[in-house]
Amino acid sequence: MWKKICLLGVAVSLLCSAFLGLRLHLEQRALAAGLIRLHVVANSDSPEDQQRKLRVRDAVLPVIAALTRDCESPAQARLRLEAGLPEIRAAAEKQLAGEHRTDLVSVSLTEEQFPRRDYETFSLPAGTYEALRVTLGSGGGHNWWCVAFPALCLPATTEEFTEAASAAGMTADQVELVTEDSERVRLKFRLLDWISDLFG
Repeated sequence: MWKKICLLGVAVSLLCSAFLGLRLHLEQRALAAGLIRLHVVANSDSPEDQQRKLRVRDAVLPVIAALTRDCESPAQARLRLEAGLPEIRAAAEKQLAGEHRTDLVSVSLTEEQFPRRDYETFSLPAGTYEALRVTLGSGGGHNWWCVAFPALCLPATTEEFTEAASAAGMTADQVELVTEDSERVRLKFRLLDWISDLFG
């Protein structure tokens, strides 16, 4: 009798865990569907290449912001960014040319697996996201991440972030998920990290 009760308890626990895992995975996918991340990859980890990566970032951010300024959906932003890939690459190449560098610059829209990332005003759980990827030279160095759409790289306060995210169609629950600093959200992110490792 006790054996059956224990087995039933284990089965119910596994079922609840699977349901929670699926729910969290779907929540991360819904969040990811509304974002296009920005990923700038340095040529190498030398101090010079790492600083150059940041200067290229500063050169492409205004171009990306201009391309996506009045976009109302990720689909619209994706089309604008796709059409603007040559313009983004040209901005990066112009910055490098000003430094007398001829590194190859590659710019693409792609799906990438990202780890959990904490920014100044928000955090994003681990998972697969669409990314605007700017690769400098061999792309062998550490990278810089942010969000190209909605334009979340520049807002300096949580209020500015919330306004930008809401204007781009993120729900109040999604904004709360990425901006709230609570034990509940930290636990949810840890579970999302685990699910991403499991299914990534």
